[in-house]
Amino acid sequence: MRCIHCGSTAGIPRKNELTLNESLSVVDELVELDCKEVTLIGGEVFLYPKWDEIARKLTDYGIEVSIITNGFLMGQKQLDEIKNAKLDLVGISVDGMRENHNKIRNHKQAFDRILKAFDLLNEEKIPKGVVTTIFDFNFTDLEQLYGLFIKSNISVWQLQLANPMGNMADNNGFVFDPKKMSHLTNFIKEKRYGHELLVYAGDNIGYYDHNEAYIRSMPNRLSVWQGCQAGLSVIGIDSIGNVKGCESIYSDDFIEGNVREQSLIEIWNDEDNFAYNRKFHPDNLQGKCKGCEMGAICRGGCRGSNVFCTGNLFENYFCQYNATKRN
Repeated sequence: MRCIHCGSTAGIPRKNELTLNESLSVVDELVELDCKEVTLIGGEVFLYPKWDEIARKLTDYGIEVSIITNGFLMGQKQLDEIKNAKLDLVGISVDGMRENHNKIRNHKQAFDRILKAFDLLNEEKIPKGVVTTIFDFNFTDLEQLYGLFIKSNISVWQLQLANPMGNMADNNGFVFDPKKMSHLTNFIKEKRYGHELLVYAGDNIGYYDHNEAYIRSMPNRLSVWQGCQAGLSVIGIDSIGNVKGCESIYSDDFIEGNVREQSLIEIWNDEDNFAYNRKFHPDNLQGKCKGCEMGAICRGGCRGSNVFCTGNLFENYFCQYNATKRN
């Protein structure tokens, strides 16, 4: 579809993608590492043959598994695969109402396919969530999207900001204006409670404004931002076996190893890997984050967002706390 914000610039499959057997072997290592949750993303999950066998092996081990799909291919075959995989959640990317979603997805039928996917999943009573990537031009769609998701029985809605990486590097004029951040956190706080739809902030939204505790906390669990978890409690494995702290850090500079050359367990247990987080010190913070009183807790925000927005792992472009202090 050539979505304008695709971080992986997805297109023709790589020639050396992991085989099914290699992927199933990685599952065994994830189990040994006591992994609790796995999210399968793309590109497009449904384009990978027998993806559901990988997911099913994970769920058979008791791991919570979800996928994120653009919903375009959703049909009976995909429903059968989802049921076979015993997924905990099907996440669908919805980035605006019809005009904006189709613009972002570069396809005039993209939004209608989303509505069809909602109907199919509802008929099968399959739990579903939505991920919305926010640009400077689709922010005004959020209220209408909220109404649509309530009617469509969506259970969880994650909002995240588009980063200028991948295809988005050619469209960085669309990046969300940080000056509007308080409006976004106000929206999330307002919509979080009172309905069965749980709305929450992605890792590159907020940071210690007056809404912080409201935009991240889950039912029965108070949460605030406590730093990027890449390489600490999160790991990313791409289609050719490269391992990074997070798949949102779309740069080869952050590859810590490859599962074809080392075991995943060896890569994870190497004390020199993921040094940007495992060996973090507040003195690492730079730019507007340097010397911040919240630096030891915040640790500079989302690494994936930082590296593409400021060119620095340790300076947060979207920080609402700094913006509030400056005003």
